[in-house]
Amino acid sequence: MIRFMILPPFLHAHRLRGVALLLLILLAGCQAAGAQPPIVYLDWDAAGVVQLFRQDGVNGTQLTQIADDVIDFAVAPDARRIAFAVEEAAGSGIWLVGANGRNLRQLLACPAAACDRLVWAPDGRRLVYERRDHATPGVPRLWWLDVHSGETLSVLQDANAVSSGAGFAPDGAWLSYVASPDEGIKLYNLVDGRFQTIPSEMGSPAVWSPRGAAFLLRNHQIFVLHGRDDDDHLAHSHDYSLSVYLYRAQPGGDEIRRLSPEAEADDGAPAWSPDGEWIAFGRKKPRTATGRQLWLMRADGSEARPLTDDLLVHHGPPAWSPDGRYLLFQRYPLTVSDAVPAIWLLELTTGELRQAAPRGMQPAWLSPAS
Repeated sequence: MIRFMILPPFLHAHRLRGVALLLLILLAGCQAAGAQPPIVYLDWDAAGVVQLFRQDGVNGTQLTQIADDVIDFAVAPDARRIAFAVEEAAGSGIWLVGANGRNLRQLLACPAAACDRLVWAPDGRRLVYERRDHATPGVPRLWWLDVHSGETLSVLQDANAVSSGAGFAPDGAWLSYVASPDEGIKLYNLVDGRFQTIPSEMGSPAVWSPRGAAFLLRNHQIFVLHGRDDDDHLAHSHDYSLSVYLYRAQPGGDEIRRLSPEAEADDGAPAWSPDGEWIAFGRKKPRTATGRQLWLMRADGSEARPLTDDLLVHHGPPAWSPDGRYLLFQRYPLTVSDAVPAIWLLELTTGELRQAAPRGMQPAWLSPAS
């Protein structure tokens, strides 16, 4: 015999409320698991001044209310603070703001100089920035900035030495920078004082892996184009293309391994996946006005494949989401005269492209906990 138990009305209502609450919690968890992490980017405010904006899903927030244009920014390692540079009439300045838009304060005034291209040290206490004095325009020099004390000093012992494009190994032991064109990339060990020089004529900074001490760099190479596909090189014509390839190296090692294929290419803007297993980058055909496309390859250069295929659109430097699910980038149509850049997302598992913000520049990710 099947017996049915009838609950008293107040217990029945209590159980229904409990079930409804449980369903809401599960639904919220599912939504959170698939939610897009927040992003931060530059955009114009109502007065036409470039400001810092944050977006959580579809909700956007203006983080700064500065009288002059924000020209650069860097998210702190803890993703709870953002340093940014402001272009001013007589110079520039470096500021700090919380990822929630609070606690705005100036870190450094740079009268008669341009101070920007900010890079956080892994300890989250110091910044490295590029300083270009108006008296010597175009000559960059790297400086430290303590974000707590405001103390600033030259990175190099020779304060007049050309240096730019700072980068850090994930453990903070190595600092990389671009020296003068004939010197290439310099590596400086902040623990024992060792120096190493990596040949490069590009002036592009090293891009460190989040796992271990490997880094990526760019360099030129002459690529020979043959008029015919045969072995008689004296009989057929030749042309030459200056290709730009991606290479992988490690501090303390002599091997510089080319990751790009031996083909006519212009590769750049590499970005490591959070686990260090993949590299997203931009590629275009040299000597053409086509837009740069997004590509993906393994960390050893294998399994390279295109992610976008629209030659009339330029795809900006990619940035991986903290969970490795999305690529964030700036997208700009080349055939629209009054076009403005927009912020887009690419989901790697599905290949889906969607717009994250109708306009904006230099997008970067924030931690979901920020």
